[in-house]
Amino acid sequence: MSPLRVAVVTGRIGDLDPAAAGAAIGRGFAPRGQVAVVPVSTGGPDLAVAIGSLWNTEPEVTADRWLVRTPGRVLLGLRQAPVPAWAPQASTTDLGEWVASVLKPDDHEVALDLTGVTAHDGGAGLRAAAADALAGRDLLGIVAAEELELPATGIGGGLARRAFDARIDVAELLAADAALGERARTLGDGLDVASGGGAAGGCGLAVLASGGRLMSGTQFCHLQAGLERTLRAADLVVTGCTELTALDRGGPVVTAVAEWAETAQRPCVLVTAGAGLARRELRTMGIEAAHLLSGPPTADGLTALAARIAAGWFTAREPHA
Repeated sequence: MSPLRVAVVTGRIGDLDPAAAGAAIGRGFAPRGQVAVVPVSTGGPDLAVAIGSLWNTEPEVTADRWLVRTPGRVLLGLRQAPVPAWAPQASTTDLGEWVASVLKPDDHEVALDLTGVTAHDGGAGLRAAAADALAGRDLLGIVAAEELELPATGIGGGLARRAFDARIDVAELLAADAALGERARTLGDGLDVASGGGAAGGCGLAVLASGGRLMSGTQFCHLQAGLERTLRAADLVVTGCTELTALDRGGPVVTAVAEWAETAQRPCVLVTAGAGLARRELRTMGIEAAHLLSGPPTADGLTALAARIAAGWFTAREPHA
């Protein structure tokens, strides 16, 4: 009988970053099968860790910045300080200056993690400080999945969303929206209403104006890992999260992995430290089963749980006499 082929595709679980969590689960399956570990994240330092693992290089992570570089390509991001929902004076200039300072001539592919942006200046500061540095490169902006279709302007745009959250005066919103729309149109025809232009406080607009494209952090990990091929070759997909509730459904990483497994027509199981959900609810999420840790997530705990799951799947695959 051929060995069980397992794709461990997970994000952070408790205090374990995506690479550490995936490795711990993988160790539990390794004695009984062939294991591929693919760390996944939506953004931030965890994305740097995941991509560093996929690129086989050590990420540079500080309190508010992260950088991963291999020959010809780079991922970088910055976490801005929190600001109120409506903060017209907040700027992305700090992000742009940092991008311009760290890019090297041979960084042909640039992935700019925008999930740490809190300002909503429509990407004006980023573009003013870094447009020249980004020119001529293959530019990708990484944003939240739910913002990929968000335009910069209009009643359903990113700026309006911030204004409604802050409950500002409608007249102030209309004036700000008109000004942003005018600037966006000078950058390119239709950019004021382009999908994703309103992502990350309007930094999506700066990426699109520079000829770049947008995707989510989970999509970026999928692309860098060549995950479609890995999932097709797998017998089982395993993912994980810290907690699982009916409201968060395990979070965006679990949601993405379950969708990928369903597309590949492979069963997907989940490990979690939460209370879990009924099988009927799990099935609506594309999850075959949830396996619960007996305590807080630890590397040893994940490995032991994965070994028990592996034993069950291996036994189920044994031919009957």
